Amino acid sequence: MEVTDESGEFAECRECSVQFPQNAGRGRRRAYCSLACRSRAQRQRDGSRRRSPQNALPIGRSVAEELYSLAFDLLEAEYGGADLRELLSRARSLAKETEYYVSAAVRDARQGGVSWEEVASGAAVSVATARARWGERQVMRRLQVRAVERAAARQAPSLPDVRPRESREAVGRASRQLAAALSQLHQDSGLMIREVAECTELSPSYVSRILSVDRTPTWPVVRQLVDVLGGDPLELRVLWEMAQGVPPAPQDFIEAATRLNGVLRGLHLAAGNPSAKEVCEQSNGALDPAAVEEILAGTEVPTWEDTGRFVTAVGGHPADIRPQWEAVYSSILGACDPAPKPAAAARWEQGDGAAPDGGR
Repeated sequence: MEVTDESGEFAECRECSVQFPQNAGRGRRRAYCSLACRSRAQRQRDGSRRRSPQNALPIGRSVAEELYSLAFDLLEAEYGGADLRELLSRARSLAKETEYYVSAAVRDARQGGVSWEEVASGAAVSVATARARWGERQVMRRLQVRAVERAAARQAPSLPDVRPRESREAVGRASRQLAAALSQLHQDSGLMIREVAECTELSPSYVSRILSVDRTPTWPVVRQLVDVLGGDPLELRVLWEMAQGVPPAPQDFIEAATRLNGVLRGLHLAAGNPSAKEVCEQSNGALDPAAVEEILAGTEVPTWEDTGRFVTAVGGHPADIRPQWEAVYSSILGACDPAPKPAAAARWEQGDGAAPDGGR
């Protein structure tokens, strides 16, 4: 604010609000009463420039999230028994992303007002080295290279998923049901995640992500978890295969019926082990308790109608289980009505001496 009196023109100092005589004439107008006030105001402006906005997301945080994902991928490859080539490739990606993170973390710290002396101390290098390695221009150039690499990776051609949408949805459902079944076993076991990790020699974060359907592990890992949690591997084996998109292979009757019963019990486990009465209620009375108990016991192969009702009642999709049910009845039909053999081949097997196709 400017005022005038009989002696001349006055102004209010922007720093201390004291009235002071303003310069007369055509020169630049003074904003501060003294050099000290001007210097103090300059220091405050410099400090505000260093401080990043409170709602700005640090660059280092987004790089750290990618680091977490890469580290988990490496851990999963290690648990899955990947070959050395794949392990080292994942390790190289992790090391490169770590270098990007260091640059981003230093830049975030500098934006927050951290001095070069503090950066040098934290990195165990000299101030000159810190400035040369993580100066603003060097860091931004490095992060631009990272952005280009990530964009190229996203645009790189990959094999399209040619499976029908229904098949992809079935795989997703099976993954969630597998995780739900493991979570139920974990709940029933009373063990803490840390204890499960110690017993399986897996990391607690890995176990946690499996139980939260963040990852579908390899079968040896699932088998380890089931053994520690006191479950039946058969109840989860078919669910795991469905989560991998693996179609049922031809089987004999005993194996097919055992697998069908296993996946039905697995769905029942994923639903929280509801009682037979609760399953009947969920089926709106279409099933009775005796039928539910027979399905779970596997004493008889249920009809498709009862199978579909049971699957629906425990929160599954009958279409996902249809291939398992058909495998059972295909094995029955194959045993009762084998494919007819050509007449010439039949005579040859009976020993009439006439080889098929004239013995050629």
